[in-house]
Amino acid sequence: MLNVTWLRFYLRKPVALSVLMGLAVAMAAGAACAGDYETRALRWDSLERSYLIHLPPDAAGDPLPLVIALHGAGGNAQGFADETRMAAAADASGMMVAFPDGVGGTFNAQFCCGEAVTRQVDDIGFIGAIIDDVSRHWTLDRTRVYVTGMSNGGILTYELAAIHPDWFAAIAPVSGAIGGVARSGKTYLIPVPDRPVPVMIIHGMRDHLVLYDGGSSSYLKFTNHWKMSVADSFTFWAAADRCDGQPDTREIVPGKLRSSTYAGCAEGTTVRLWSVEDGEHGWPDDIFPAEESTRSAAAEILAFFAGFRRIDASGADR
Repeated sequence: MLNVTWLRFYLRKPVALSVLMGLAVAMAAGAACAGDYETRALRWDSLERSYLIHLPPDAAGDPLPLVIALHGAGGNAQGFADETRMAAAADASGMMVAFPDGVGGTFNAQFCCGEAVTRQVDDIGFIGAIIDDVSRHWTLDRTRVYVTGMSNGGILTYELAAIHPDWFAAIAPVSGAIGGVARSGKTYLIPVPDRPVPVMIIHGMRDHLVLYDGGSSSYLKFTNHWKMSVADSFTFWAAADRCDGQPDTREIVPGKLRSSTYAGCAEGTTVRLWSVEDGEHGWPDDIFPAEESTRSAAAEILAFFAGFRRIDASGADR
């Protein structure tokens, strides 16, 4: 029987030198430069919106997978692209990657964050419009569309998969939450998706803003900023994906990285949690195990994505 404490929680309702140096470091690490991105403009919900798109080298002919990468509150598309080095990882995996820009640096994930919530921006529809726009201009494999995001972007990642599991083959939220209380006092929990979705969660156990154990951060001074825990997210998706038994939990890097995985889930899905034991509220370091040493969080996420293709209820690719 799965732990469903998340349900009880929910029902309770409670250009400077430094910039130049950073660019040099990013380039040395193999990150894509700004010139490697195309800016696309869209009008959606009466707003002028935009996103960056990066294509892998020699992208022609066969349909390509697409990764949607969502920045955190106060961020932007280019900053998130630079921070995550997602484009370099996508090049190695033969994937396109799109970086949407939020409104006022935020996305509307119902209980987070900022201007996008205040204005009730339709970010779910905006992401759908990006997928359609990519499909119109490039050869997109719609059975291999994925989404990841950090913090506010991670929260929206959960919501996108819950509302539109028919859009995504897998998701990977980082430092997100499946529910909480907005500044207005409104309580929100993502709906249960109508089909299984492979999920890989990454969260720092010392996260001071989106607390690993849930609750209210003392670093956020406004009222009504309570969020559900990582355990709530993990068990929610294990239940949604109809996973059997208990997760396989291993200490991968003692004192640094722990993995918990439900592998026996419906329709071949997996629910995995990476707990970064000394991790705070930020994009993870290159600590994920690889054949010879370690790899980046972006490479780990895309390796997870590569194992899944969206299928319909009959088991046929769509």
